[in-house]
Amino acid sequence: MWRGGCFRLGSAVIGWQSAAARPGYAINAVRRFGRRQLTSAKHRSLRPVEEVEGTSRGVRDLLRPFAFTVAVTGVSFTGAAIWQYEGFRQLAKPPPQSQLRPYSRSAQYDFYGKAWDFRHRLNAWWNHLYPVQKLVCGIIAANAAVFLAWRVSQLTAFMTNYFMASPMARATALPMLLSSFSHYSFLHLFINMYVLWSFAPVASAKFGKEQFLATYLSAGVVASFASYAYKVARASALPSLGASGAIMALIGIVGMTYPNTQLSIAFVSQVYPHSFSADAGVKSLIAFDTLGVLFGWRFFDHAGHLGGMLFGIWYAKYGHKIARKHRDAVVQYWHKLRGKP
Repeated sequence: MWRGGCFRLGSAVIGWQSAAARPGYAINAVRRFGRRQLTSAKHRSLRPVEEVEGTSRGVRDLLRPFAFTVAVTGVSFTGAAIWQYEGFRQLAKPPPQSQLRPYSRSAQYDFYGKAWDFRHRLNAWWNHLYPVQKLVCGIIAANAAVFLAWRVSQLTAFMTNYFMASPMARATALPMLLSSFSHYSFLHLFINMYVLWSFAPVASAKFGKEQFLATYLSAGVVASFASYAYKVARASALPSLGASGAIMALIGIVGMTYPNTQLSIAFVSQVYPHSFSADAGVKSLIAFDTLGVLFGWRFFDHAGHLGGMLFGIWYAKYGHKIARKHRDAVVQYWHKLRGKP
């Protein structure tokens, strides 16, 4: 997750301003969408350019986000249980007659007639993917769509309200989830999606694609809540966005499940060959983000990263057992509603 009070859009800066920070206004913070010209060419896209503080109501700012976090987590894992049940239900059904028709020479001709065109290559690549990789392609497509939406000037106010998360914004609950699919910088998007593509198959190998998606969505809102708690404690209105919190959970799962797996930093290994264990990598990231929280480093949302990482570690060690325990009750209830296949 990337922090920032103001962000560059073309030649202007987008950001939140508190009415309490302006003379002649009431103490209650009424944020507005502000725009001013950049004074330095050194500020890059989506890099914080100034600290924008808001008025905090303390713990009351966390009540609705906490309820939203619990709701999203419960709905995600309940949906995962039902999704898994429906998958087994489909396997129990007899195949349709269309799949039992005899082999025809025309079908063979059509297949080999397109053997070298783009469509066949694309279909072959897609069919070669694991189920979780197909799911990750959908997540990447959603992130890419949001990235393009940031470029539409008519949507700027809407994107700022709902795709950046701050505990003192007008909307606090829904942005906790939507901001985990939001990236303004292409470099930010590329790095997060590359790491997601790399770790998703390993993180889902033990729990399945259904539990993977539930964990990913839950980790996104848990990371946002951890970020909210840190900002409320510091009375900061800085918004955050990005999938890093959810991706940190995947890294935590890999570190706990396969601690001796050897990893390396992409692209850097081409220049400086190196490797380290997943366990060492997880501990290093925890130490780095802990220092960021303690010293108030502002480039990354270290509290969100730390929250996502700890959630992933907890899920790999205890959470999947709790999910499995409650999944049986959900599946039995759903089976009674659906009846026999």
